[in-house]
Amino acid sequence: MRALRYYLAGFLLLIAATSVLLYTRPSPERSVLVVAAPAPQVELLPAYLALALGYFEINRCDVRFTYTAADRPKLQEAALIACRLEDILYARTLNQERLIATTVLTDRENAVLLSREQEPFEWKKTHEQSIISGGPSSSTTAILEYMLQQNKILPHREVTLMQNIPAQLRVPAFLAGTADFLVAYEPEATLLTKQNQAFVATRVYFEERLPLIVLAAEEGFVAQNQKAVADFNRTLDQARDYLYAHTPKEIAFLTGPYFPHLSLSTLETVIERGQQEKIWNAGGIVNPAAYARLQEVLKQAGELPRPVAYEDVFMGQKLEVEGEK
Repeated sequence: MRALRYYLAGFLLLIAATSVLLYTRPSPERSVLVVAAPAPQVELLPAYLALALGYFEINRCDVRFTYTAADRPKLQEAALIACRLEDILYARTLNQERLIATTVLTDRENAVLLSREQEPFEWKKTHEQSIISGGPSSSTTAILEYMLQQNKILPHREVTLMQNIPAQLRVPAFLAGTADFLVAYEPEATLLTKQNQAFVATRVYFEERLPLIVLAAEEGFVAQNQKAVADFNRTLDQARDYLYAHTPKEIAFLTGPYFPHLSLSTLETVIERGQQEKIWNAGGIVNPAAYARLQEVLKQAGELPRPVAYEDVFMGQKLEVEGEK
């Protein structure tokens, strides 16, 4: 009996010791990133997909989203902000903010030119008409002006660009009868066309792929969180591959909870258009020539005071390679 007691005591001590070792063993480091955006965005679809598929969990990366209702969220509210690449260029050249692009989300415009009539479109139909567009510093507006010029329509002379309407009021203004055309982003464009409130005249795009929507961070943050940024980018690459390899219906089903204001059928249409246009960056790396072309377009529009070196803006893209070493 005494031997049995010793045996049981030893067994319990072994279990206790094992539990202590398991409890005190350091768990693999987890990366934590907070991403801020004005609202749920189609451009962020690969990130939502990575969450839905559990890719971030597999790669031990905690990602949280916060929505700020601001055109460009403040970095105090998050580690990464979703913004247009030109916002980084203007921040560096005008405000001396040392922002860098850690991730390129899209390299094709997610916008269309909507008209009031369902009829074949020719650019000459914009002559002496008015267009509700983005702000004057937006790359979308710069691309629209370029497309008008290529079709021998002089912006601000032969067509009126209404650039001073706040983003949240552009669709209501158009529906109230303001202007003849509207530059609309997804999913608003699909919502308007499904309700026959507007019709797609043409896509707003540049013939070359340009880096457009990015995730940005301060240089200091990236330097201190290289592993977190590298984990995020690696996971996003996996989600991009899945996005382009599966049907819009499958993607809409997985990401629908992140777009509570959209029906699954509307989201499916948006995704289908995005896949056809290949708006989402497929590799995460930007060709320096494409970056230079974007700066040229912004300079021609009179918005960029001076160029910014590629290495200064895309320093974070090297982190994925460094993180794998």
